[in-house]
This record gives sequence, C-alpha cells and structure tokens, in this order.
Amino acid sequence: MSHSYQRVEMGTLRQRIIDEFQATAGRHDDPGIYGGPPGDPGLIGPGSVSWEVNADLAAVSQAGLSAIVLEILHPSVIAGVQDLSSYRQDPFRRARTTLGYVLTTTFGNTEAATRLIEQVKSIHAHVSGTRPDGVAYRALDPELLAWVHTCIPWMIMRVFERTNRPLSPHERDRYLAEQATIGRMAGADHVPSTMAELDDFVSRMRPQLSVNAQTREFIEFLLTAPFLPRLPDPLDRSMHRFAVHAGMSYAPRWARELTGFDRPSLLARPLISPALQLDVRRTRWAFGIPAYVRLARERAAGVGATNTGAP
Repeated sequence: MSHSYQRVEMGTLRQRIIDEFQATAGRHDDPGIYGGPPGDPGLIGPGSVSWEVNADLAAVSQAGLSAIVLEILHPSVIAGVQDLSSYRQDPFRRARTTLGYVLTTTFGNTEAATRLIEQVKSIHAHVSGTRPDGVAYRALDPELLAWVHTCIPWMIMRVFERTNRPLSPHERDRYLAEQATIGRMAGADHVPSTMAELDDFVSRMRPQLSVNAQTREFIEFLLTAPFLPRLPDPLDRSMHRFAVHAGMSYAPRWARELTGFDRPSLLARPLISPALQLDVRRTRWAFGIPAYVRLARERAAGVGATNTGAP
C-alpha cells in the first residue's frame, strides 16, 4: 500500500470521526464567535487553566453525560426539563447546547460569550412551574443556577484529570475560580471557586438530590435514545446501559449509587475504561487542535478572524 494511499485512507477516517462527532455535538468553529476583535482575551483568556482544560475536546465531551445526570438529580432541574425541554424530539440538542455554552463562554470573544449568557438567562426567565411534589421552581433561582453551573466544570475537571493529566491543587482552584466567573454572570449565587468550596457546596446540596419518577423517565430515555447505531434487542439496551455506565464512571460514587449505575455487569466492568480511553484517543487524533482553540489563540494574539471550514 503506497504512502499516498495510506494518507488518503487516514484522512477519510479522520473526517468520518469528525462528521460523526459533529452530527451529535455540532460544529464549534464559527469565526464570528471564536475569532473577533484582535487582542480580545474573552471572558477568561489565554494562560488560564480553563484554556488548557477546555481545549481538550475529548475530555469536555466525555464529561457531558455525567454532568447532565448530576444536574437532573435536583428535582427542580428535572421538573423543568420534563415540563419544557424538547429532548425527546431532539435527543442531541442538550449535548450540543451544553458543549456550545462551555466552549463559547471559555473561548469566545467577549461580545459573543456575553451575548450567549444573556440569551440563556432570557430563556430561563420563562422557565418556571411546580414540581410533582408541589414545590414551585424557577430556572433563575440563584442556588439552582449554581448547581447546574457547577456540575459542568466539576465533571470536566474529573474527566480531564483521568484521561489527560493530574492538576495541582492550585490549578484546580484556578480552574473553578475562572469558571465561577461565568456562573456568576449567568445569575448563580455563591458559586464554588475553590475545591474546598466545591466540597462544601456539594455536601450542602446532596440532601436536596434524589431520583424520582421524572428522573427515572429521563434515565430510561438515556437507555433507549438513538445515541448509538440501532441494534437488535436486547443487545441494543445492553449497549446503551454500557454507554451510560461508562459516562457515569466519572461521577462520584454517591451519584452512581443513587442512579443505580454503580454496579456494571461483570462482563462490562473491565471494558469501560479501555472503551473510554479509545474514544478519547480517537477524538484527540481526529481533531488535533480544535478550530475554536486556534481561532481564540489567534484573536487573543492580535490576529484578525479568518474563515475556516476546518474542524
């Protein structure tokens, strides 16, 4: 096999991986968002821990499932999701919007990042209702916003450390402090900005977390949604359960126990870590330095925005 043919084959494989990823998680390469005014550092800026951690698209994307499940363990969050979300009609929408929010607020130019935060706040202003247990909820409740915000960088940090490199205690605190800036702009109150504050916040929130009928309905959706190629039953459900067990392996033990994803089958258990590592390696290989990182670095360095069709 010639070297030129091998390069074509590898290029085709790389593009296939990129296309599959973007079909579910969306494209994140808009120069209007990640490019922009030369010299603009954005909300966080180069040299930050966030620019290293969130540049790892594999870690950020793998953190999605555990972050979302942790969020919906709060009865008010899952009530809002069940009452107003379109996840059944568009199962990938939450993944796309969550990933886009993380990347835009971290790497986007100041105007684009601020605009997105304000747009989300405007949408949340209309999200309110009453939970099945009779408790009123509203999406703009500061404590609720703090919980939803915190779950995302918390899980990203855990995935990054497990699949990339350990962070020092100082780096963990810096990362949380940088991300807390975004949470406060979104309307959250008392957002953890150190590991000590994170541990205290989670301890205070845990008594409010539970699995109820609405949570179980969402988890059942995860076990049947078209995240994977359709297989004959019961193999299809087994593969979905494996995927959710794998994603939840990054969550703390108490969350796995609460949701029932703490005991994968004897057959699945030794396969979870290799499967996650394989997914991480293929994502990093396919994307290299993601476009949102390249554009943000150029912008911050004083280079004007350039059009790109690259991933």
